[in-house]
Amino acid sequence: MKDKKILFLEERGKRLSGNAIYRIVTKYAERLGYHDPSSDKIEDHLSPHCLRHFFTTEMRRAGTKREFIQELRGDIRKGAVDIYDHIDLKELRESYLACVSQFGV
Repeated sequence: MKDKKILFLEERGKRLSGNAIYRIVTKYAERLGYHDPSSDKIEDHLSPHCLRHFFTTEMRRAGTKREFIQELRGDIRKGAVDIYDHIDLKELRESYLACVSQFGV
């Protein structure tokens, strides 16, 4: 781990743990109304993991190249971007209809 660059540091200059990042994100998400720890519904919970999905999907929708997203996320596996990307059904339908018309169907 010593050869890796540290992205998030605590006040004393040490690496923030995954648990610490989770607590920080959920604390502020709860204050803003995006996280309800008492809810049983998955859509009421915002975590760093949710933010990875959001970031990946929004970068793809903005036209960012897959390899750039992979680098920004720090992924080693090429397929990881696909796992975190979410296809919007309306966007899929519009894209499909735009392509189908070109085929004369």
